[in-house]
Amino acid sequence: MASIEMMEKDFLAEKKFEGLTENSLRSYVDFFKLWNEWLAQEGIERVEGLNPRVTKAFLIWCQDVRKNKPKTINTKLKLMRAFARWLNEEQLTELPFTKGVKMQREDDAPKILSEKDLQDVLRHLRRVKRRENTFTSRRNYTLILLLAGSGLRLAEVCSLRWADVDFDSSLISIRTSKSRKAQSVPLSDSLRAELLDYEDYLQRKLGRLPEAVFTTQEGKPLKKDSIQNVFKRLRASVGLESYFSPHTLRNFFIKELLKGGANLREVQLLARHSKIDVTKQYIGYFAHELKETLDENNPLRGLL
Repeated sequence: MASIEMMEKDFLAEKKFEGLTENSLRSYVDFFKLWNEWLAQEGIERVEGLNPRVTKAFLIWCQDVRKNKPKTINTKLKLMRAFARWLNEEQLTELPFTKGVKMQREDDAPKILSEKDLQDVLRHLRRVKRRENTFTSRRNYTLILLLAGSGLRLAEVCSLRWADVDFDSSLISIRTSKSRKAQSVPLSDSLRAELLDYEDYLQRKLGRLPEAVFTTQEGKPLKKDSIQNVFKRLRASVGLESYFSPHTLRNFFIKELLKGGANLREVQLLARHSKIDVTKQYIGYFAHELKETLDENNPLRGLL
């Protein structure tokens, strides 16, 4: 039988041929690296050594040793299922080695970032920007504003280029969206002005405009883990107790649209949800905060 690592390479080559996105391919590469390290520790090198018991043992290790949460565990299992299904289709295994391994139950409610927490983060960044005037403080300030003001996903921000920003039309073109369809995101006047100011800052600071919107001081595009580390450091610096991540800013964007009175169809289009049912879920998730809007605009005011 063939070695696991050899089959992984064949699997990736086939997925690339099928047109899998670079982000999806990278997810497999990163996963295989971790999985192969664990398999080596267990002395498992060949395909015939894979079975549901091994799969469960690996996921338990991820949970107990790496402290992975259910969502991360389930993501790993999805990747393993795709590889196991491919091996089975190629008749390299009698049954998928993930057969019978179930997903963990997740808390699917979006993590809520309060307006106060976001204000505290922006206040901190403005203070650092005034005091230190560093490249990272200026970049991070714009990064937070863009995420909160556009609802862009982390992967979309990582792939964002200045060529994708149309200031004349106040639109951002999304080259690699979750749905893999060409999409565009409108820019508010305030966010457009902030991006123009940031563009001017980069040209003066670096002597040129980098291809990517968010880069290191050397002009290299920021990667996912770098942006996630920005959030971790900010959370610690500000002393936030709540969740704070790129996705919480996307949730904040959706929540504020709903609180501001946008209808469901408008929010669906701005959030780029493929189904309006996904948008509807947010009403229940943010019901306690939407109550504040109800109190401020009480239909019974003046009647009682």
